[in-house]
Amino acid sequence: MTDRNAAGLPAFSTAEREQQRITHLVLGAPRPRRKLTSKRKKTKAPVIRLAPGIEERVQLREDWSHKQGTPETHARAAAAAKIDGTLARLQRSGAIDAHQAAAAELIVAAHERITADVAVRIAKLEPRGSGGGANAAAAERLAAVILERRYTDWRSRVGPFAAMMLAIIVDGMALGTAARRWRMSDRRARRLLVEALDQWGRAR
Repeated sequence: MTDRNAAGLPAFSTAEREQQRITHLVLGAPRPRRKLTSKRKKTKAPVIRLAPGIEERVQLREDWSHKQGTPETHARAAAAAKIDGTLARLQRSGAIDAHQAAAAELIVAAHERITADVAVRIAKLEPRGSGGGANAAAAERLAAVILERRYTDWRSRVGPFAAMMLAIIVDGMALGTAARRWRMSDRRARRLLVEALDQWGRAR
């Protein structure tokens, strides 16, 4: 039986994590379910939670297995549609221009790279090649460092409104909703968004 940590969540040994990685990520086996007694067979079997990192990948596969294409592609497309919807409306209304919309896309890309710690740790468990040799890998890493540094500088420039800007740009929150949450007028929220997107062009 798997032990539990201080937070009450299952604690997994290195051997258990490796076995789950091979079973569910390499071989693609479905998540196991607990066996039900004869009295409870009419109810749906409860799922078994897997080790951190592996749980997220299996859950992603379960969420999107009914559609063609990889689960990761569908998850990214769903997030992009949500984000594009908010920014596209702002661009159509004239609140932001094409350059500011492009800045928003770069901010989203930088934010996703920096906050994808779990995905990065899982990827390191798998053999991986860049497909372009050592120079291509070094160039890719350098580009990532530059993007992350620019994002950090941008957040510093935006200052106390960074959380609000990320809610609009990254999470796709409607401008009016964000304005109410941060207790300001729609006009001021729009002005702050425009200024924040313009600041991306000045970030180093």
